[in-house]
Amino acid sequence: MKNGFGKTEAHKEKMNMNKKTIISILLALVAMVGQGQVRSGLDLCNTVTIDDVKHRISTLTSKYLPDYPSKDETGWPKGIPAEEDSVTLRVCVNTNREKAEFVTFINQMFNDKQVKELTSIDTHGSFEVRMPVNGPAVMGIFNDSQHPLEHTFWRLLVVEGGDTLLLYIDDKNDRTYLMGGKYARFNNELLGSDFQPDFVRTNELTIDSTIVQQRHYMAVCHERMDSLYAARPNLSRRFRTYYQDDIQYQFAYPMLLKCCWPAAGESQSELLQKTEAELNPLQWMHSELPLMCRYGFGTIIEYYVYALTDIRQTSLTDPSDFIMQLYQDGKVQLNDEELQKVKSFQALLANYHGDDVDINDAFRSDIIPILSKPLIAQYWDWEQSDKNIPLTISVLNALDMDETTREILKTQAFMKDIDGKSHVASPRILDLAHQEVHHPLLLQSIDNANQRIKDFLEESLWKQAVAVPKEGTPASLRVSDEELKEITNGQQLFERITAPFRGYVIYVDVWGTWCGPCRGQMEHVPALKKTLEGKPVVYLYFCNNSPEDAWRTFIIQKHLDTDNAVHYNLPREQESAIERYLEVSGFPTYRLVDTKGQLMPGAAPWPSNISSVVAAIEQLLPH
Repeated sequence: MKNGFGKTEAHKEKMNMNKKTIISILLALVAMVGQGQVRSGLDLCNTVTIDDVKHRISTLTSKYLPDYPSKDETGWPKGIPAEEDSVTLRVCVNTNREKAEFVTFINQMFNDKQVKELTSIDTHGSFEVRMPVNGPAVMGIFNDSQHPLEHTFWRLLVVEGGDTLLLYIDDKNDRTYLMGGKYARFNNELLGSDFQPDFVRTNELTIDSTIVQQRHYMAVCHERMDSLYAARPNLSRRFRTYYQDDIQYQFAYPMLLKCCWPAAGESQSELLQKTEAELNPLQWMHSELPLMCRYGFGTIIEYYVYALTDIRQTSLTDPSDFIMQLYQDGKVQLNDEELQKVKSFQALLANYHGDDVDINDAFRSDIIPILSKPLIAQYWDWEQSDKNIPLTISVLNALDMDETTREILKTQAFMKDIDGKSHVASPRILDLAHQEVHHPLLLQSIDNANQRIKDFLEESLWKQAVAVPKEGTPASLRVSDEELKEITNGQQLFERITAPFRGYVIYVDVWGTWCGPCRGQMEHVPALKKTLEGKPVVYLYFCNNSPEDAWRTFIIQKHLDTDNAVHYNLPREQESAIERYLEVSGFPTYRLVDTKGQLMPGAAPWPSNISSVVAAIEQLLPH
């Protein structure tokens, strides 16, 4: 058994402390790291000073830590910080578990991507994480399911640059205490207040039934809020505004979700009108909270903007016509086979009646590989961006929100367009960014993202050979394409490719350079590999319908050319045979192979679900 303050079984008798002693040690630890509660003074005589009034520690040890004795009407800070900073979280866990793992995350302001860390407690039951932050932001922390605590642990904390926080998780008694940081009072109020009713799924409901259900949800939330304020009248202004904002997010989410993906026969415009009639009276886009503290708001505003742009969208150029126009203008070269495929696809479209040919299959097999060629892909991305991004920006400019939130959301739109497609922004889009975004830190992030893509293309685009792997590593054991060329049976082909990796668990990824979700999942692979570092795992990639140059470029760009990664971009017939054997029904598809070479039944978890992937792989490793 381990104790959260680092004592072992030999010291168990000395650690038989009451609550008063535990809190005293916590306060001492906080003092050592130079942190204290906001407007608070500490002494080590079993008291704490809050708002210039001394209180015995015992008054702060109830379930709702702490019940502050006076009001706090401090508002939330406004504006955007001048530079990026970091926050440090130190965690002590008092648990009977030998192992415990925690995931900590913060969303970045610039692109709304999530910075995530998976950390295990050490032999003393503690760990520390340090994460980048831009102004006030929500930090999430939860216990990983692979090595759970006795009690489920999931918490949100508000942090700011320069903060050092100490979090004590008492798993044995199901209590949590937090010390330090600029938002100590708010965070402790949040930790001690379970105010939300269970979220009701509305997937199968119509928009009218969803609205009725959400009105009921809102009423229950307000009843709980009134009861909470009556019981605890000194809850801070920051807590009250956060609570109200969170209720509105939960209220809006299912309705806006339906607006983005209407069911068959539903009018997207009508769905949006009904949703706006519910949301607009709430002024749901306005809040005192900084954007990065509005947990979930980024998602629902993205759904709202998506629905608005979808309704206003003008149709994009047909991709086969687009490719042909580039060819005729002399901007790209097509060989005879590619040119014939484009012409044949145009003929199919001209004669398509919905019952004589599978257009989607022809598009995937013939047009996507051509569209994925680097130069054509860049022109195509520009074509889409030059239509979509100005429309998104115009929608954001028309929304009734504060200018700081608007500017951050516009920055995220530009960043997602550049980072998401991995292409250099067109001059028109860059000019638009410099017209619409004014804060130096935000504008610099856009320019930096664009420059990173430029640098990569200049340095790596024509270096289209994967680095030679180290001898003896899994990558060096790759069966060559030449050895495989006579095999046409999918099972035989797969078993020949995986044969060198007996003793390894193989994580199979079937993907394509043309596939947005595939590329998105690749973003999570470095963290997954770091978590499984040192374990006998091979990452086996089969690329679908992708040109050789685009395939090799992507491997280099996304740092997938590691010693434990094996890549194949097989001829179409062989790749199709393997996909049939692996029962691929969509992209990406993930499968697992055990250490004996046996293909496991069913799909494997996606890389974004790191804990599930790790748990599935560790089940297959010898113990």
